[in-house]
Amino acid sequence: MKPDLREQQTRFAMLLQERGPRITEIARELGVYPETARYWFNHNVLGHRGVAYQAVPNYEGLGFKRILAVIDFANEYLPQARYILEGMTNICYLTNHFRIFPDGYYFLILTVPSEVESNYRKLLTDLQDAGIFRVLQLDRLDWVNVMPMKAKYFDFSEGKWDFDWSAIVNERVRPPPAITPNGSIKYDYEDLLILAKLQVNATKSIREIAHILKMPYERAIYHWGHITERGQISLYSIRWPATGPKDQEAQRAWQQQHAHMALDFLVRNSTESERRELMASVERLPFAWVNGGSEERRGNFFSELVVPLEYYSETFHYLSEALLDSRGRIQFMIGDQANALAYTIPTHLYDEEAQAWTNDPDGTLAKFKKLVLTIKGEERR
Repeated sequence: MKPDLREQQTRFAMLLQERGPRITEIARELGVYPETARYWFNHNVLGHRGVAYQAVPNYEGLGFKRILAVIDFANEYLPQARYILEGMTNICYLTNHFRIFPDGYYFLILTVPSEVESNYRKLLTDLQDAGIFRVLQLDRLDWVNVMPMKAKYFDFSEGKWDFDWSAIVNERVRPPPAITPNGSIKYDYEDLLILAKLQVNATKSIREIAHILKMPYERAIYHWGHITERGQISLYSIRWPATGPKDQEAQRAWQQQHAHMALDFLVRNSTESERRELMASVERLPFAWVNGGSEERRGNFFSELVVPLEYYSETFHYLSEALLDSRGRIQFMIGDQANALAYTIPTHLYDEEAQAWTNDPDGTLAKFKKLVLTIKGEERR
C-alpha cells in the first residue's frame, strides 16, 4: 500500500476510536469524500474475519468494580461447566469467563456495582460451600483501562500486523497517570439498554437500536444525549480478533484460537509506582487489550493481551524482561478461546422501578442452586 494511503487509513481508524462512527465528520477532517471513508470503514476496517467495532462503557464512572476469581468445578459438575457459567451471567454480574490452559480451571470476572461488591465476593465463597466449585483465588480491581487498537501497527488493506518490533519495544513512553474512579456519572435504565447494544456493535445507528429495543426514536435520541454528554462511553474500540462481548441471546464467541493466543496475567502486592511502570511497559505492545489495577497502597495489576501466534515468542521474551522485578508475584493465564465468553453491561440486573442494581446474594444463591439442578436434570433426559 502507498505510505500516504496507509497513513490516512491509520488516522481514520484512530479517529473512529476517539469519536465514534461519525464517518462524514471524520472524512471532512481527513480531506476525503464521505463515500471513501465509508468504503474504508466497511472494507478495510470491518472487512476482515473476526473484527468488531464496539463501544466501551465507562464502567468506573458508572460506579462498577471488578471481582476476579479462579475456580475449579467439582468433577460431578465439570461437564456442565460452560452451561452453568452462562446461566450465572443472568443472576450474578458475571461478565467474562474463560477456561485456563492447561490445568482446566476457570477464570471469572464479575463486574459489580461498588455498593454490592462485598456481598458478591461472599456469594462466591457461599457457592463453594454448596459444593459445586471451589474458589482457588479471589482478587479485585478498582479500575480497568480498555486500550484502543494500535492502528498504526496494522495494515488494514492487507489485514495483518506490520511493524518493526525492535522499534516498538524500545520506544520511550511516559508512565500514564493513575486512574481514580469516582462513580459520579448519572444514568438511567434506557441509557443502559442503548449502551449494551453499542457494546455489541457500534456500527448500528440510534434509529436501528431504537427499533430493536422497541423504543420511540425521539426517546432513544434523548437518551443518546445522556450517553454522549455525560461521558458514559470511554472509547470506541476496534477489536482484533473479536472475542466479545456478544449479546445475551446469541451467547457465542468468535473463535480465533488457531491464529491468536489470549494471555492474561496478574501481579499481586504491587506498589502504585510499580503499577504505573507495568502499565507503561504493557502499553508499548500492539497486542495489549486491557490494563487494570487496585487503589490500595499494595494491590493488584492486571493485563490482558491477544497475541498473534507468529509474535508469541517475542511477546513472552519482552514480558519476561518487563516483569523481572515482579517475579514470584505473577500469575499467567492462557485462555482457551473455544471456552470463553464476554457479555455486555448487565441491564437485566437493574431494577428500573427502584432505579438501583439488584443486591440479593441470598436469593442469587438459591437461584444458582436451582439453575444447577435444572441443568443436571436436562442432562439426564
